[in-house]
Amino acid sequence: MTKYTTRVHPVFGHRVLEPMPTQNELEDFYRNSYYQLIDEGKRAADIARSRRGGAEAEEQATWLRETLHADIGHAVKKYSSGKKVLEVGCGLGLLLADMRDQGFEVEGIDLGSIAVDEVRKKGFTAYLGSFEELVKTQVIKPETYDAVLFVNVLEQTFDPVLNLKTAESVLKPGGVAIVRSGNDFNPLQKIFHGEKDSKPYWVSPPEHIHYLSFNAMEKMLEAAALQPVYRQSDFPMELFLLLGYDYTSDSRLGAECHSRRVSLERKLPSELRRDLYSAFAQLELGRCMFVVGQKKAI
Repeated sequence: MTKYTTRVHPVFGHRVLEPMPTQNELEDFYRNSYYQLIDEGKRAADIARSRRGGAEAEEQATWLRETLHADIGHAVKKYSSGKKVLEVGCGLGLLLADMRDQGFEVEGIDLGSIAVDEVRKKGFTAYLGSFEELVKTQVIKPETYDAVLFVNVLEQTFDPVLNLKTAESVLKPGGVAIVRSGNDFNPLQKIFHGEKDSKPYWVSPPEHIHYLSFNAMEKMLEAAALQPVYRQSDFPMELFLLLGYDYTSDSRLGAECHSRRVSLERKLPSELRRDLYSAFAQLELGRCMFVVGQKKAI
């Protein structure tokens, strides 16, 4: 069994999985194994919940629609002038559906045939394959989109900067790339990890390769000729850990803490929630981060 650790990236300063899988190994994992592991309860509990359906899935969909998905739509409207949106790693199409309801023209890409089939059944245009290959072969044309979205995806790619450069090539002038990812090795995680003296619980091999930070993400955007214009985080789940609710050791506590977080976010007015999480982002706090990079306008 492979023993994994992490190392500091020499250019961007975030941590990278060691040993790192090859690009072919990674793409094969997503094509052939990922959704099977989800259905076995070993990956992506949120996707598994959606695939099961029922009240729990609907509650999750409503929360995302009112918070993260609403924030993505708000950012596209604020920082880009158009409505054509591409989601890289579109999964089952929940975000595509919510973006369409907000008035956007949406398309998706995914390596998993299960995901692409599901998204097409919902009436969306979806491309099967890797982002770079679809652009290289002109299936996806240059300067076509007003926004390219990477939601819980970029950290799982072999080369995040290459993906961002590919996004820059298909964006219209003034368009935006939006990245949502884990905010890993953040200050609160480090405090809890130091107290426990254990292996970092957020390291998830083999598919989670890049453990990103706000600063690293913004440096990557700049390397892809995208100007960082906005950063936002979300609820610092690690506060529960420091308050004594160790959900890393007890999954029942995890469900309770998540439910409390959802309740809080749904009660806060959208503008206040965004302002609060933008303030957290300046301190590099929050379990996940949300960064917007803009392509230079003509």
